[in-house]
Amino acid sequence: MSEVISADALGRLRAAKALMQKDTAIRDILESRDSVIDRYGPQFRPGAIEHVEEEVLRSFLLIENNKHWSGLFRQSNRICANMAMTRSALSELVDETRPIEERTRAATEVKGLGKGIITAILIVAYPDRYGVWNNTSESGLVNLGLLPEWPRGASFGVRYAAINAVLTTLARELEIDLWTLDTIWWYLSNNEDADASYEESVPITEIRTTRAATRFAIERHLQDYLFDNWSKLDLAKDWELFDRGEEPDAGYEFVTPIGRIDLLARHRREPRWLVIELKRDKSSDAVVGQILRYIGWIKAHLAKPGEGVEGLVIAAHGDDKLHYALSTLPSVSFKSYEVEFRLNEGPSFERFARP
Repeated sequence: MSEVISADALGRLRAAKALMQKDTAIRDILESRDSVIDRYGPQFRPGAIEHVEEEVLRSFLLIENNKHWSGLFRQSNRICANMAMTRSALSELVDETRPIEERTRAATEVKGLGKGIITAILIVAYPDRYGVWNNTSESGLVNLGLLPEWPRGASFGVRYAAINAVLTTLARELEIDLWTLDTIWWYLSNNEDADASYEESVPITEIRTTRAATRFAIERHLQDYLFDNWSKLDLAKDWELFDRGEEPDAGYEFVTPIGRIDLLARHRREPRWLVIELKRDKSSDAVVGQILRYIGWIKAHLAKPGEGVEGLVIAAHGDDKLHYALSTLPSVSFKSYEVEFRLNEGPSFERFARP
């Protein structure tokens, strides 16, 4: 497998590996590996996982406990709704007497158990054998030209087996463990300087490091809020977030070869798709160009003949450039949002002092 991984891809990953060592937040993630595996590994292996307590599973899905993946908790209620089914599926998942292509099938039938959670459990149970497949790692593989090809209609297990072969080869070539490789994908997705450093051939010591946290401004929180509270929004009356069955969070940061769509939805009754992009700090021209690219990609690769594709730009406020551009694009609309923050007077000391 090593011969299919280009020198360019390995060079980009090595540059990111070296650069991220300077980030204290990244070091915390890397150093937490053993404690997370020691805590959850024994409970996720055969002989134990078929009896795993709901509280244990819920706790693992929280980033303060897994130290690595922030969005897993969103599926907690769905996964734990039928613990007997979940335990049985997870028991099959970690049973290494069967090929991975087969034993993932039951897990994908559990509502909420998407690729991110399935492979997070696998890497904790068997840290040297299974890499993480989620939107972040998939996007990284796409950007480096390393995403494997598989036959149309290939099962989740077949696709994961192919991706895992690439991940394990990369870890071996880079002389790192799979937990660290997963951290590199996350670092690259949140720090543009890391990849730019390689493309521009700038010495690593001269590159300005940007803490990943600085990119999580209010519109990143807005993206999470929209996803987590979709059913409460007016948009939900007509649109539902894209759910690929075995990937319940597929509509969140939907991966394409030309970038990740913030949110992707389908109309509940009509053959229509909706590409949603948050403006963030991009210029109006950039966000319009981006959403048109995504609309074009969905039309070409995901929408069936006769299905329409629309766009929605969401920002705190628009500007003249944005509105003039969108006025010529009837298939793309704009919505603004408001955030209200208020400090209220707290209870008086006398109230606290009451017996």
